[in-house]
Amino acid sequence: VLKQLAQQYGFSVFPYTLDGQGDTAFPEALPVPPDVMQTFFPNIPVATPTTFLVNVNTLEALPLLQGATDAASFMARMDTVLQMYGEEKGAK
Repeated sequence: VLKQLAQQYGFSVFPYTLDGQGDTAFPEALPVPPDVMQTFFPNIPVATPTTFLVNVNTLEALPLLQGATDAASFMARMDTVLQMYGEEKGAK
Protein backbone atom coordinates (compact mmCIF):
# COMPACT_ATOMS: atom_id res chain seq x y z
CA VAL A 1 0.00 0.00 0.00
CA LEU A 2 2.70 2.50 1.00
CA LYS A 3 4.80 1.98 -2.13
CA GLN A 4 1.74 2.35 -4.36
CA LEU A 5 0.67 5.57 -2.60
CA ALA A 6 4.20 6.99 -2.75
CA GLN A 7 4.29 6.40 -6.50
CA GLN A 8 0.78 7.78 -6.99
CA TYR A 9 1.25 10.96 -4.91
CA GLY A 10 4.99 11.51 -5.34
CA PHE A 11 6.22 11.32 -1.77
CA SER A 12 9.47 9.63 -0.77
CA VAL A 13 9.75 6.57 1.45
CA PHE A 14 12.90 5.81 3.41
CA PRO A 15 12.51 2.21 4.64
CA TYR A 16 14.34 0.93 7.70
CA THR A 17 14.42 -2.64 8.98
CA LEU A 18 14.68 -3.97 12.53
CA ASP A 19 15.69 -7.49 11.49
CA GLY A 20 18.16 -6.63 8.73
CA GLN A 21 15.80 -7.68 5.95
CA GLY A 22 13.44 -5.79 3.70
CA ASP A 23 10.12 -7.03 2.40
CA THR A 24 8.61 -7.47 -1.05
CA ALA A 25 7.65 -3.79 -1.36
CA PHE A 26 10.94 -2.43 0.03
CA PRO A 27 13.67 -5.08 -0.36
CA GLU A 28 16.33 -2.35 -0.11
CA ALA A 29 15.46 -1.42 3.51
CA LEU A 30 18.43 -0.33 5.63
CA PRO A 31 19.23 -1.50 9.16
CA VAL A 32 17.92 1.12 11.58
CA PRO A 33 20.69 3.03 13.42
CA PRO A 34 20.31 3.59 17.20
CA ASP A 35 19.88 7.37 16.81
CA VAL A 36 16.95 6.83 14.45
CA MET A 37 15.34 4.47 16.97
CA GLN A 38 15.71 7.13 19.66
CA THR A 39 14.28 9.85 17.40
CA PHE A 40 11.33 7.85 16.13
CA PHE A 41 10.40 5.74 19.15
CA PRO A 42 11.05 7.85 22.26
CA ASN A 43 7.54 7.48 23.70
CA ILE A 44 5.78 4.84 21.63
CA PRO A 45 6.21 1.07 21.51
CA VAL A 46 8.40 -0.39 18.80
CA ALA A 47 6.12 -2.22 16.38
CA THR A 48 6.28 -3.11 12.73
CA PRO A 49 5.25 -1.72 10.46
CA THR A 50 5.30 1.80 11.84
CA THR A 51 4.98 4.76 9.48
CA PHE A 52 6.17 8.29 10.20
CA LEU A 53 5.77 11.52 8.30
CA VAL A 54 9.01 13.52 8.43
CA ASN A 55 9.38 17.23 7.74
CA VAL A 56 12.49 17.22 5.54
CA ASN A 57 13.34 20.80 6.52
CA THR A 58 13.24 20.32 10.31
CA LEU A 59 13.52 16.50 10.53
CA GLU A 60 10.52 16.54 12.88
CA ALA A 61 8.99 13.05 12.91
CA LEU A 62 5.22 12.67 13.18
CA PRO A 63 3.86 9.17 13.87
CA LEU A 64 1.23 8.16 11.33
CA LEU A 65 0.37 4.51 11.87
CA GLN A 66 1.41 1.32 13.55
CA GLY A 67 0.31 -1.81 11.74
CA ALA A 68 -0.89 -2.55 8.23
CA THR A 69 -3.71 -0.55 6.68
CA ASP A 70 -5.49 0.05 3.41
CA ALA A 71 -4.90 3.02 1.12
CA ALA A 72 -8.02 4.97 2.15
CA SER A 73 -7.22 4.65 5.87
CA PHE A 74 -3.60 5.63 5.29
CA MET A 75 -4.56 8.77 3.37
CA ALA A 76 -7.23 9.68 5.94
CA ARG A 77 -4.66 9.38 8.72
CA MET A 78 -2.10 11.44 6.77
CA ASP A 79 -4.73 14.14 6.25
CA THR A 80 -5.55 14.18 9.98
CA VAL A 81 -1.88 14.40 11.00
CA LEU A 82 -1.17 17.15 8.48
CA GLN A 83 -4.18 19.14 9.72
CA MET A 84 -3.07 18.77 13.35
CA TYR A 85 0.52 19.68 12.43
CA GLY A 86 -0.65 22.75 10.51
CA GLU A 87 -2.85 23.89 13.39
CA GLU A 88 0.01 23.38 15.85
CA LYS A 89 2.42 25.38 13.68
CA GLY A 90 -0.19 28.11 13.15
CA ALA A 91 -0.66 28.50 16.91
CA LYS A 92 3.03 29.30 17.44
